[in-house]
Amino acid sequence: MMEKIVLIEPQSKEDHVYKYVRMPRLGLPILGTQLQEEGYRVNFYLGTGDSLPWEEILTADLVGISTTTATCREAYQIAGLLRAEKIPVVIGGIHATFLPDEAILFADYVVKGEAEDSFLPLVKAIESGEEPAEIPGVSYWKNGTAFHNDSMPVKVNMDTLPIPDITMLEGSDKLRSIPVMTSRGCPYNCTFCCVTQMFGRRYRFRCNESVLKELSRYPDEHIFFCDDNFVANKEHSKELMREMINREDIKIRSWGAQVRADAAFDQELLDLMCRSGCTIVYIGFESVNPETLKGYNKQQTVEEIREAIKLFHERKIRIHGMFVLGGDADTKKTIKETAEFAVDARIDTVQFMILTPMPGTPFFNQLEQERRILSYDWSLYDGHHTVLKPLSMAPEELQRETVKALKEFYSLKNIFKNVKFTGWSSALYRALAWGLIRHFEWKNRGYEQFLRQQQDDRQPVKLLEKCLSMPKAKKKQLKAASEQLMVSLTEQKGVLHIKLSGMLSGFHLRELRKTLRGRMPYQYGQIVINTEGVRFASEKAAARFGIYLHKLGSRARRLQVVADAEKQAQSFVNLKNKSRKKLPRFELLVNKH
Repeated sequence: MMEKIVLIEPQSKEDHVYKYVRMPRLGLPILGTQLQEEGYRVNFYLGTGDSLPWEEILTADLVGISTTTATCREAYQIAGLLRAEKIPVVIGGIHATFLPDEAILFADYVVKGEAEDSFLPLVKAIESGEEPAEIPGVSYWKNGTAFHNDSMPVKVNMDTLPIPDITMLEGSDKLRSIPVMTSRGCPYNCTFCCVTQMFGRRYRFRCNESVLKELSRYPDEHIFFCDDNFVANKEHSKELMREMINREDIKIRSWGAQVRADAAFDQELLDLMCRSGCTIVYIGFESVNPETLKGYNKQQTVEEIREAIKLFHERKIRIHGMFVLGGDADTKKTIKETAEFAVDARIDTVQFMILTPMPGTPFFNQLEQERRILSYDWSLYDGHHTVLKPLSMAPEELQRETVKALKEFYSLKNIFKNVKFTGWSSALYRALAWGLIRHFEWKNRGYEQFLRQQQDDRQPVKLLEKCLSMPKAKKKQLKAASEQLMVSLTEQKGVLHIKLSGMLSGFHLRELRKTLRGRMPYQYGQIVINTEGVRFASEKAAARFGIYLHKLGSRARRLQVVADAEKQAQSFVNLKNKSRKKLPRFELLVNKH
């Protein structure tokens, strides 16, 4: 009988702006509400692996994890620990949707795409011991082989979804903004964006009555409408805002949303936004280089951007402008001009993001074919790190100039520039950003050197591409080597593969440390350690090996460990020490082949 289900949205440990935003995406709260309505006990946690309440999580009957590309490393680390404890793991989210072959290596099940019509049936199938062969969008293991069911042919009907119960999130009372969703999808087709691949190019809306019912739950709260374009259907949005103004049961304090710049050109819409409590809009301006805008298929001009900023400010609505730097037509000069434009146009706060080829987008496929991807370390795919070869500058120049642009906008001389336009809030956020950017620059001070090292004609391989390819006959020979530990080191296009086989005792571990210390640099990019051929001399030796892996993981940008089975994995994950619940600094792959 399955009673307790835990849902986890991991947060990245990387030092970037998203690290400081504590607001959940709504996928897991909706799924959790569906489970609650069916009688399951659900706990929902948001945070890094080290911050999670492990004693509670380890009592779950099943754990669901939703991940983005930038947080998948944390998700895989969490999943590996849980599977070592024989707790079934389901991974979903946008990254797993586009790379299910990768995600299934770290999970028992993967749910692709919108999960509201498939996750609950999957839970019931797991509970009854049935094979989920008929559930659309589900990947699963059978006899050591991964099977991938076709995705759901029809997109989810928004009006069939329950209002998400945010209170299931631990610490929900401390949220500074409450996420509310009114639509999914986007008809635009920006080349670098994965929204249309995930949710489709046709807008789907919730009925306004359902949205209003949800808003009535949050008196005196700030609401963030988390649609990709809140005013996509202007008439639909106008009707919603009229009801927000007139209904006595709607008493929210204020709201913000993502919109396109052209929303400013509808005076009635602007008036309703202002009267219904809009205080900030988040706009993807993307670029002030006309050629780059054309390349992004943005369908807007620089003149329209400038006019939109002016019109929003006339209504005292703050603007958070988002720009994507590094397009094929971008140069050092255009990045500098972008910062100057943002200051002159008096945008309140900005994000200068580095163009990133997200899996699932046509742009990612294009760059793979052109051999322009520098790293498959997904934790770097956060918009703050250069992972591609730009056409008009060197990768380290794109990294350096983007940080310089941020420092210019968030300089001390610019902190108070917008106070008379939109109040003291912009000054407060600019002051906070001043410190964050300098901390980011310090934490990533060696990244430009890393980028220079990547500029050759080698195509980086994806992790785990070859670490499971050992022939069965060879595995038998290695397992027979009981009195010695054999170490094999190979570097395959930037990924260090280490294969261990034979007996591992305290003595062998000391020798292993000496061997690797002499052959590895102090800092390494990506390491895969295959332990399938290892037998531990004792539980103590296994526990010490786990501690060593944890330390080794702090020296690598990414460490993955391949284990032969749950029993072997459990022996060196070692959760018996209840006073030390820290997530291992490696991703644990329990081999099901």
